[in-house]
Amino acid sequence: MHDNSTYHDLIDRFHQKHVLVIGDLILDVYLKGASTRLSPEAPVAIVDVAEKIPLLGGSANTVCNLRTLGASVTYCTVTGNDAEGDTALRLLNNIGVQARTIIRHPNRDTVVKTRVVAGSHVITRFDCGTQTPIDHGTVLQLIAHIESNFHQYDAVIISDYDKGVITAPLLEAINRLREQHPVFLAVDSKRLPFFASLQPDLIKPNYDEAVKLLDLESRSTARVEQLMAEGERLTAKTQAKLIAATLDHDGSLFFENGESVYHAHAPAVASPQVAGAGDTFLSAITLAYASGGDIPHSAEIASAAAAIAVSKESTSSCAAAELKNWFYGKAKFIHSLADLGSLCENYRAQGKRIVFTNGCFDILHSGHVTYLHCARELGDVLVVGINTDESIKRLKGESRPINALADRIQVLSGLSTIDHIIPFGDAHDDTPVPVIKVVRPNVFVKGGDYTKDKLPEAAAVEENGGEIVFIPQIPDQSTTAIIRRISTTTASAPTLTMANS
Repeated sequence: MHDNSTYHDLIDRFHQKHVLVIGDLILDVYLKGASTRLSPEAPVAIVDVAEKIPLLGGSANTVCNLRTLGASVTYCTVTGNDAEGDTALRLLNNIGVQARTIIRHPNRDTVVKTRVVAGSHVITRFDCGTQTPIDHGTVLQLIAHIESNFHQYDAVIISDYDKGVITAPLLEAINRLREQHPVFLAVDSKRLPFFASLQPDLIKPNYDEAVKLLDLESRSTARVEQLMAEGERLTAKTQAKLIAATLDHDGSLFFENGESVYHAHAPAVASPQVAGAGDTFLSAITLAYASGGDIPHSAEIASAAAAIAVSKESTSSCAAAELKNWFYGKAKFIHSLADLGSLCENYRAQGKRIVFTNGCFDILHSGHVTYLHCARELGDVLVVGINTDESIKRLKGESRPINALADRIQVLSGLSTIDHIIPFGDAHDDTPVPVIKVVRPNVFVKGGDYTKDKLPEAAAVEENGGEIVFIPQIPDQSTTAIIRRISTTTASAPTLTMANS
């Protein structure tokens, strides 16, 4: 078991890193709807499209993952000067990536992969766009963009989907630049021998790519054992210093200079959506290495990031706050408002409804459990604010709380209805207003003993478009009543004395 503080330290350094990504931009488009009948022209399903969702794919998904993990990114690619290219640049701008190093080519069409989805099932996929190698003039333009700040990058990722951007002259230029300014280089490609001249620091073949490269028979079982003996051959064919072979549910195998050095197990994920998982893995492990991580820590960070991404719908990414929370032992306790804000931004991007409530939760009783269950039913995610010990003393007197903050958090964490817990309250403000401004809940829940005019946080909720819901209290269920009953019982109990022997 690794020390979680090491993981947190590494992840905290991600935002200090500047990564150059070179590769093929792909626009992933999802046409989502319902299918209830077959076409009269052919035995195929008719999908009534309800929404069209464009997402960043290919190397652009690697860019997206690096950004959500906190890094700064420069993106060098070529796309069409078309409506699809406009959409891709808008999506990149939304995540803080500038277009100045992206070449818009008038004679190329942006590569688009369109998936038709009925319910949760992909019915078909159709691809379009220019996939021939870029011309010599465009190669020179791209090299100029890559050269401009090469010495400033902490890492370089080549994300090759063989759509025409990565060419031999481009590799020669990168080799020259690395001789002048050595920098960590990671490569992800289905044609890894093409990159052997670069002697990459890291490559990331998946299982199918690895067995094809080695001319081995593909297996459904014992895949780890099959590849574990192939480190030397993989290294000889790719000239990579470190190889991370990803085997989906079998985890990932790491080879260093031809030797098998680590096996990271894959966390179990129900109904994984695997599109783009490799991009998440590559982004996380590159940042972990650039931040000073060793193989085991970097491998576990990459595995966790990929597991988080595949648990979401469509082409997804992993936020740094999600990753940190994973290494709190998937604990529900969030240590900072910044981390909670990042998590909530991610939930909003997924279209999830956030519910927030708060309280002391000093002695947890059935009234609390019912209340929290009802709150959770109002949305997809329940965030609970809990008063600090000092806050409770200010509000309820020096005799409270009965249970310290750490104990109260541990008890609340045992409830499946709660997704995240964060403490609040200081000498300047004992209300949850600062938390509400970060969470921006869709629903704010309070007990039926409150009214809107008694809530100083009401304005903060409504300013962000949230609604306030009051849940009726269960009679005779309160912490104060429990303490009173205990005090009464203790006071009336007979005193026993021991006779001298």
